Amino acid sequence: MNTNSMKKIALGILIITLFLSSYAQDINKNSTQKLKTAYDLRNDLNPKRLTIAMWDYSYLKMHYKGGAFEDYNKVTNELIERGFNAVRIDAFPLIIGSLKNPKEQITFKGNQWDTWGPTDIDRKHEILGELIDFMKITKEKKISVILSTWNESCIEYPDIRKNFKDQTKYLAAWSKVIDTLDKCQLLDHVVYIDLDQEFPYFSPFMDAIDSLGKIKDAEKIKMPENKRIIGYNDRNSDEFRWNRKQIDYTYNLMDSCLELFHIKYPKLRFTYSISEFWEEFRYMDLTSFDVLELHIWLTQSKRFMTRTQFDAQKKYRGEEDYTDYNRRLKETMESIKPMLIKDMHNKLQYANAWADEIAVPLVTTEAWGPWWQMDSKTLDWDYLYEWCELGVQLSAEYGFWGTTPWNYSHPYWKNWSNIGWYKKVNNGFLKQ
Repeated sequence: MNTNSMKKIALGILIITLFLSSYAQDINKNSTQKLKTAYDLRNDLNPKRLTIAMWDYSYLKMHYKGGAFEDYNKVTNELIERGFNAVRIDAFPLIIGSLKNPKEQITFKGNQWDTWGPTDIDRKHEILGELIDFMKITKEKKISVILSTWNESCIEYPDIRKNFKDQTKYLAAWSKVIDTLDKCQLLDHVVYIDLDQEFPYFSPFMDAIDSLGKIKDAEKIKMPENKRIIGYNDRNSDEFRWNRKQIDYTYNLMDSCLELFHIKYPKLRFTYSISEFWEEFRYMDLTSFDVLELHIWLTQSKRFMTRTQFDAQKKYRGEEDYTDYNRRLKETMESIKPMLIKDMHNKLQYANAWADEIAVPLVTTEAWGPWWQMDSKTLDWDYLYEWCELGVQLSAEYGFWGTTPWNYSHPYWKNWSNIGWYKKVNNGFLKQ
């Protein structure tokens, strides 16, 4: 064999070797990508998908003769008819934790103008018994329940959020609720517990966080690039809104509470729902969350807020002329709807990446439109139906475990009679 032949053979072997090496790298790369995307944790959860009605404290405040939630059997049948398989409710831990005996009655002050849970007059409730009744019916009908709390007060316990210096009192209150439901065998259909709704806005710990924010010369933290949502509330700052002391306090409070509940109730899932401070919470890397529940609204967009003048609207059920606001809503959607859709994609992509990062299912129970909308002869709901239907569709595409059509899935809203629309959006999500 001459020298040229040997060189040709050697060159051929080299080319084949390089080809095989490149092929092996491609296979390995593709395998890695498949490993990253192959496992969908929702498939091992039960239910695999959640269609959620947010019934907040309304389900109990309006549970009286003539109230929208007078008959728990009736309203839960209506819930199922509309394609819901889950409901998020207030478990009233601070009130129940204060009761002197299990049958003690408390009084919710009447307010017919409330956006959620409007009542005609002051109404007495055997609050623990009514919670148990609701939990029994939902268990019988296989409706999943998310326990949450807005930390509501009542006439008998008016200052219920005051004097919370550490988590001991809060933990004891929640434990009383959970232990009671456990004794009644009413925890099997609880898919998770949201310990403090939209933290810190309804929390007894909000004052402590606010006071830490007023400390002079407190250290500011620069935001890592991957923690920032571009366009989120249009903040042109590379620093977190919370200072170091606020972030450390919040992390230690949440992490210690979750750890204690994990120890005491290993069969239950726990989290904190969040509407603001997404970037701060993601930075904390709270891997003790069992679920990531984020609330996603049009009102998180400055473009939407300035055009509609949402903040200037009087938010109550009385007679109010919303003609100008309604005009602004329509014109806003006509002018910048594509931008708002892109903004929603950005938020959902961020949410998906965050949930993947801490290895938890992703849920929203309050979402899509503005957080407030009213039944009024001067307000049009057409844009909201369309927008919220898109939100549910996108939540399926971005891998949410649970979603909600909007904040208004209660029997006392006029839209409750639109059974076909609810079936369409809920069943569409369940098929994904």
